[in-house]
Amino acid sequence: MKIKNIIKKIMKISTIALALMIVVGMLFAQSCSSAKYSTEDIKMEKINDAERYKENKFLNYTPSPEMNFVKMLPMMWDFMFTDNDRKPTMELPTQKVDISEITNVKSDELKVTWIGHSSQIINIDGKLILADPVFDNKTVFMGPSRYNGDVPLNLEDLPEIDVVIISHNHYDHLNVSTLEKLHPKVKRFLTPLMVGAELEKAGVPREKITELNWWDEVQIDDGFMIAFTPAQHFSGRGLFDRDETLWGSYVLQGPKHKVYFSGDSGYFKGFKEIGEKYGPFDITLLECGAYNKKWHYVHMMPEETAQAHVDLKGKFLQPMHWGTFDLALHAWYDPIVRVSKAADSLGIKLSTPIVGETITIDENLTTNRWWENLVNNKMASK
Repeated sequence: MKIKNIIKKIMKISTIALALMIVVGMLFAQSCSSAKYSTEDIKMEKINDAERYKENKFLNYTPSPEMNFVKMLPMMWDFMFTDNDRKPTMELPTQKVDISEITNVKSDELKVTWIGHSSQIINIDGKLILADPVFDNKTVFMGPSRYNGDVPLNLEDLPEIDVVIISHNHYDHLNVSTLEKLHPKVKRFLTPLMVGAELEKAGVPREKITELNWWDEVQIDDGFMIAFTPAQHFSGRGLFDRDETLWGSYVLQGPKHKVYFSGDSGYFKGFKEIGEKYGPFDITLLECGAYNKKWHYVHMMPEETAQAHVDLKGKFLQPMHWGTFDLALHAWYDPIVRVSKAADSLGIKLSTPIVGETITIDENLTTNRWWENLVNNKMASK
């Protein structure tokens, strides 16, 4: 009987704690919703005319089920009480960014520096481009912290940046404190429709911001174009602003090289359409992490990441959106183990840098499977 009473008390305390966390989360979310334009703002004209904008919401090509409060409750329980090696118990290999690799921007070279999660520094044909820069150790005040060490560079060391691209407004892709510090160094920001309001709120001058609809193309200069392409995802910075801003992916097309940056996306037919229109790509930077069968329509499984690379007609695949933040229920190493296995079966060439490492994309690029010993040792110790 004593054991039963103890169990009941534990369950009551857990339930109360969960309820309190939900209430606090809801109150916090109310103050952390997306920045908006007023309905009279001239910038709303393009947004209102967008094909996928209906009743103040943006829509995917393929409708996906909405997550409501009832559906979220069991997930929150799982996040609170499920371990499953979601964070590494050992130190992951990282390195400080070699700034000389970034400042030396050659007109015929393609280099990619992984800062962790989806944050990338891309040197392409003489341009310096930052993709979804989250140069902070936390995604948001109450959010998860990086588990693979501090951000491997100082913002002050970065040279002038040609373009920053933002895929959508989720906290792990749009970090306000980073933008506040970064924008004086940046010539131009490209964002999805409505996300520009968030940048303005962060102090970015309006004249630096260009908001894009799916399939919009922007000429940066002669011979260099950036296209904003669809993705199967959603947006929101709180519980009550879902899909009020657009989300998407990017094509970077220089005179000599082409790069695809996925942002976040579930697997959908759009990858094949983008591949047909803009491919082949020298490298695809594709999300591969934070997935679950319950939300597979907005985050790809690793095997789908490999297939998306094939659809896009990519040469090298660099998985991203893994190995940095605890955002799902799978083991930290599950994404890279599964995607590398799928890539091997499809004959895909992988680019797998450690955080902070700069990779030159050319014929000499080889895959360094740095995670294998860590995972094998982990399995052996069980």
